[in-house]
Amino acid sequence: MSFIEDFRQLLLREPKHFAPRQDTVNSDYTSFCYKVKNCYLCFASDYLEDCFYIHHSEHNKDCADGMSVWESELSYECMDTLKFYNCDFCWNSMNLTDCFLCEDCRGCQNCFGCSGLRQKKFCIFNKDFSKEDYFKKVAELKKKFFENEGWGEEAEVISDSVMAQFNKIRFLVPHIQWQQIRCEDCVVDYSVDCKNCYWCFDAKNCEDCSDLYDCDGCKDCSDGFYVHHGELCYDMMSVDRSFNCDSGFWVIGCKDCIAGYCLNSCENCFGCTNLRHKKFHILNKEYSEKDYFKKKAEIIEELKKDGIYGENLLFLALKDVELGQPWVF
Repeated sequence: MSFIEDFRQLLLREPKHFAPRQDTVNSDYTSFCYKVKNCYLCFASDYLEDCFYIHHSEHNKDCADGMSVWESELSYECMDTLKFYNCDFCWNSMNLTDCFLCEDCRGCQNCFGCSGLRQKKFCIFNKDFSKEDYFKKVAELKKKFFENEGWGEEAEVISDSVMAQFNKIRFLVPHIQWQQIRCEDCVVDYSVDCKNCYWCFDAKNCEDCSDLYDCDGCKDCSDGFYVHHGELCYDMMSVDRSFNCDSGFWVIGCKDCIAGYCLNSCENCFGCTNLRHKKFHILNKEYSEKDYFKKKAEIIEELKKDGIYGENLLFLALKDVELGQPWVF
C-alpha cells in the first residue's frame, strides 16, 4: 500500500480523544483547552480559572459568556477584548475597568454606553458626568436595561431604550478599519503586538507569519489555526510549543514532526498518532536515527511522484473516509 493508505489505516485503527485537552483541573466539560482550572463548557482556550461558557480566549479569571477575551477578570458577555476588569457587554476594546455596554474604547474607567472613547472616566453615552451623578444615573440605566430586556430584540423597537440610545451613539462615531494594537507592517485584524504579518486574525505576539487565525506567540508560521508559541509551523491546528512541524493536529511540545495527530513531546516523527515522548517513528513504528531519515526520504519521493508532497497529509489520509467509518476529529 501507499504511505497515504497506510497512514489512513493507522488513524482509523487508533483510539481518538473524545475532548482533547491538557493540564486541566476540575474542568471535565471543556475541549481544546490547556491549563484551565474550575472551568465549564470552555473551548479553544488556555490559562483560564473559574470561567464558564468561554471560547477562543486566554489568561482569564472569573469570566463568563465571552469570546476572544484576553487577560481579563470579572467580565461578562464581552468579545474581542484585552485587559478588562469588571466589565459587562463590551467589545472591540482594551484596558477597561468597571465599564458597561461599551464599544471601541481604550483606557477607560466607569463608562456606560460609550463608543470611540480614549482615556475617559465617568461618561454616559459619551457625555461627561461628575462621579456622584454618574453612579446615580448608571443605577437607573442598568435597572431599565435589564427590566426592558434592552439587550434583546425589543431594544430596536423601543425608541428610548438603553440599547437604542447606545446605537445612536456608536453609529455616529467614526470606526477604525482594522482592529490593531501595536502592530507593525501588518495586514491583520483583531490582532495585538504583531510584526510583518499578512492576513492574520485574532493573532497576538506573532512575527513574520501569514494566514493565521487565533494564534499567539508564533514566528515564521503559515496556515495556522489555534497555533500557540509555534515556530516554522505550516498547515497546523491546535498546536502549542512546537518547532518545524507540518500538517499536524493537536501537537504539543513537538519538533520536526510531519503529519501528526495527538502528539506530545515528540521529535522526528512522520505520519504518527497518539505518541508521547517518542523519537524517530514512522507510522508509529520506531526506527534508528539513520533508518528513520532513509525511510523518510523514500516516503517523500513517493509523495512527490504522486504530486501531493507539500499538501496536508492528515487531510489527504481522511478525505475519502466513508461516513460509516470512525472519524478522527
